[in-house]
Amino acid sequence: MEFAEDIDSLVERLANATIQLKNAKSADERVALGNYIYTLYETLEAIIYLPLGYTEKDVFGSHKNVQKYLKKTDIYHDRIINNFYDNRDYHNQLLGNIINELSYIVDGFMDNQYSCMYNSITKGEFFDVFESFLKSLKLDKDFNKFIKDVGIYAYDGGNMSAAGFLLFNPIDKASDVFIGDADYDVRTLTYLAHEFGHVYDFSKFEGNPIDYNNYLHRSLFTEVSSVLFERLMIEYLINNDVLVKETKDMLVARKAVYYLTLIASYIDSLLDYEILRNDKQNKYSAEYIYSLISKHVDRDIKDIIDGIGDLDVKRNCIYTYGDIISMIIKEKVDKYGFDKDMLLELFEHRGEIFSPEILDKYEVTPENYIKGYQKELKLLEK
Repeated sequence: MEFAEDIDSLVERLANATIQLKNAKSADERVALGNYIYTLYETLEAIIYLPLGYTEKDVFGSHKNVQKYLKKTDIYHDRIINNFYDNRDYHNQLLGNIINELSYIVDGFMDNQYSCMYNSITKGEFFDVFESFLKSLKLDKDFNKFIKDVGIYAYDGGNMSAAGFLLFNPIDKASDVFIGDADYDVRTLTYLAHEFGHVYDFSKFEGNPIDYNNYLHRSLFTEVSSVLFERLMIEYLINNDVLVKETKDMLVARKAVYYLTLIASYIDSLLDYEILRNDKQNKYSAEYIYSLISKHVDRDIKDIIDGIGDLDVKRNCIYTYGDIISMIIKEKVDKYGFDKDMLLELFEHRGEIFSPEILDKYEVTPENYIKGYQKELKLLEK
């Protein structure tokens, strides 16, 4: 297992997907493949530092297909916003209660710094640690499939906005993982675990393009598996004395990120429908956003709004609920491993629009989340 040195496999993926697009028999296939091909072109450019000069026809097959793609994604967007607004009281109560509890906790550790996070291990040690991590979860069979079928690529983080991501072709199930600014360190181990969570997720995907598009574009559960694996990796590194100081830094850093997305989702739950529907929340100043929600929040949240920068409903919600639900599921994994896999049951609902009943079934409550949160903080004491 190692980071790929060439892009021959990715070029082959692109060629296969282009053929699949030409042979696509439904609008959903064309939407799924168009999204995949576009991101693959973008990724190749980031890796080789050269423009590929691709056109909309290369990506979608025709201008007509582009218009259909945009129309379809607009429909998904409207459904997400409508569903979020219909459930705003639920979001507001759950997220608000969690924030109230966390406000007494986060100040006690957010300023902690244990190292500069510059230390690393050798290439051999890095991949040994990753394999041992998966074996500790009894997922070594998945690990063998991972290194056989899934490419792992590094790219210059300045060329892409994401720290890491997975590309998955829902037609032939081809998967590749990409890590920005990869090195043999804690950061890369954590992000690789995060992306392997997506690999694990899609390794259980047996649906059609309609199911895939629903999952990708309208579900709020797409980051549950990935954040779970991220959590498990951080705990594994600390418990096994691997770059412990750097891992504690990573734990604090990740909690800071998810705390901001939590607050961003809470702010969205306070905004009016017309603002959300037209994405105006990202066009207004922090001062104006604060004026809209001031009766519900403390003044110091204005400074946090300045730091968030992005109030996109779906983007923040998938990480907010990825953090919350994965915390609850991790308790089950700690007890039963993946033999009693709550994720598999959750995957059965992967393409469904958000429903509070699903979270109630998994006992997603502020109390259970805070319980897991405090348990994780004890890792900082080791």
